[in-house]
Amino acid sequence: SLCEDSYGYIWMGTFHGGLNRYDPATEQFTLYVRDDDDPGSLSHNSINAIYETKAGDLWIGTDDGLNTYDRARDRFARYRFDPNDSNSLSHNFIRRIYEDRSGALWIGTDGGGLNRFDPASGAWTRYKHDPGDPASLSHNSVRAVCETRSGDLWIGTVGGGLNRLDRRTGRFTRYRHDPSDPKSLAHDQVFDIFEDRTGALWIGTHGGGLDLLDPESGGFLHYRNDPNDPNSLSFDEVRDIFEDRSGIMWIGTYGGGANTFDTKRKNFSTYRPMNAL
Repeated sequence: SLCEDSYGYIWMGTFHGGLNRYDPATEQFTLYVRDDDDPGSLSHNSINAIYETKAGDLWIGTDDGLNTYDRARDRFARYRFDPNDSNSLSHNFIRRIYEDRSGALWIGTDGGGLNRFDPASGAWTRYKHDPGDPASLSHNSVRAVCETRSGDLWIGTVGGGLNRLDRRTGRFTRYRHDPSDPKSLAHDQVFDIFEDRTGALWIGTHGGGLDLLDPESGGFLHYRNDPNDPNSLSFDEVRDIFEDRSGIMWIGTYGGGANTFDTKRKNFSTYRPMNAL
């Protein structure tokens, strides 16, 4: 994970090697790792998410808890699951951090569902899968969170498809893959959700390619790899979706390089390493 903060530092999360802060002005790195003897150190050395809020607070999600960085003291405060406290994080394996327009943080975990944290009050709200409730979160492994301009909150899960949360009721509407419905979600493993400047919602899946939600029908348009079409998506495992300032859609895949998508011509261009051509 990568993040450029409002101070100009570049933060880099590693798989097992902790958190790096790079200062472009001095070209120096500062390494932050867990120290078992220091409760103000990072909670774990595997970093899955880095996020800076509008207020300038830096949050780090790890394999073992959530951290916020105290810039003045150069230390971390930890937020962890407490089985004896319902007003705590629901699970310590953090996958996603997202701030909505109200300033609330949404924390996606791998096994504990979705959390809403109010920094002002310190209150936690948990959203979990309930097998007996079809209006609950569809799966407890949450990889993607996106708030649209209309105020809808969309949640992507690994195994339970896509969810839309009604924040007034706390109920979820589920969008799942249905083999008998060609307009259903392409795959139930959702890795990324992105709303473009036109308000269109793009869904990156693991194995099903790229989906575009049709707001009128509620169905999905599918963009997949076609080995016989060089202008198709390069690979069907989509990890990241982004729109640049010129309106070009960029799609990052796991194994197929990077793609750009021409929304008018409906075709893809692929960028791969030279040795993979």
